[in-house]
Amino acid sequence: MAILSIYVIFAILFLTDRPAEAKCQGVDILIAQNHHKVLTVENIEKLLKGRKLDPTGKEMSSIDCGEIERCIMESTLIDNCQCYKTYSNIIGIRIGCKEPILQVFDKYEKEFYIDEEGYIIEGVYNAIYLPVASGNIDRSMADKELLQIALYLKKEKFWREQIEQIYFTPKKEIIIVPRIGNHTIEVGSIDNLEAKLEKLMKFYSDGLNEIGWNKYKKLNIEFDKKVIGTTK
Repeated sequence: MAILSIYVIFAILFLTDRPAEAKCQGVDILIAQNHHKVLTVENIEKLLKGRKLDPTGKEMSSIDCGEIERCIMESTLIDNCQCYKTYSNIIGIRIGCKEPILQVFDKYEKEFYIDEEGYIIEGVYNAIYLPVASGNIDRSMADKELLQIALYLKKEKFWREQIEQIYFTPKKEIIIVPRIGNHTIEVGSIDNLEAKLEKLMKFYSDGLNEIGWNKYKKLNIEFDKKVIGTTK
């Protein structure tokens, strides 16, 4: 970020020497992303063209970098954006993206994602593979129950890979569908979620590894110090 800031300042210092009729020679877009590729350069180019903000060929003096930034920042995918003019008549755009950590389908079956601060992200362009939450979910849960689950799964690799779906019942109780084993997991409320899953992990290690992962159709971990199994 410091290098970018120095470059932007350097470019601005020389703008006064630009001929008034100089035209934009193109756009240089750089997108900083983490693990998931949620946005591409082509997505931004299409957005700017659709909003008639593509600066290519326009006089540099007529290009409003602030308007371009505001347009891009309308997307909930975007964490930050800088747009600037260079002495070589190129428009530079530098974008930082939010990082989705949970995919959600709310009670109306509308899709959204949340990031690690509980912010809602919509309009993810590319397919990404994350744990999925669905059922009786409303958006007010994004920075509460959903964030609590998502942050736990982010730090616990085993559960992140083992949990295929998290379902909220009409009473806001949680049912987990695992990837391995033909059983469902009844969690109850989100209270003490970490302790409940640690208890289940011990049961997996001490029990299911011995008797087989397909013996039960349902495991209940709601109650303190107990795992209650219902056989097929």
